[in-house]
Parts: sequence; C-alpha cells; structure tokens
Amino acid sequence: RTPPNKHEIGHEMFYVLKGEGRAHSDGRSFDIRAGDSMLVPPGCWHEVENTGAGKLYCLTMMTPNDGFAELIRAGEPAAIDEED
Repeated sequence: RTPPNKHEIGHEMFYVLKGEGRAHSDGRSFDIRAGDSMLVPPGCWHEVENTGAGKLYCLTMMTPNDGFAELIRAGEPAAIDEED
C-alpha cells in the first residue's frame, strides 16, 4: 500500500501492469487491475493498495517531480525475485 499522499503541483498517473488492487482518491475508492489507469491531479489525497493474491505492479509517473522521486527513494527497499 502506498502511503496516503498528495502533491501540490504534480499530476501523478498510475498504470496497472499486473495484479489487482484498490485505488483511493479524494474519498472515492475503486478496484483496479492490469490495463487500468488513474490520473491524480494536484491537491488530491490518494493511495493505492494491493488486494490480490499476488504482487501489484504499477508504472507510476509524475510531472513535474513535486517530491515524487524523494517519496520513492524514502520507501523501504524490497527484495526482487524471478517474477520481478
């Protein structure tokens, strides 16, 4: 699960590559799966959680940076395996 967060000027996009999850954005929640995307405008609280049996893979982009790179680098390192 991502930590609840928002960005002042950055637009963030999540594209689900594999797995199943639940996205939360400004009080709304919806299921996500491979092929789905979510665009989060500046100022919106959001988080993404894994609800499936396996891993949830999302390609996540932000423009401009607005602290995104620092947020990712501050996360806990995770071991990778053959699936990764």
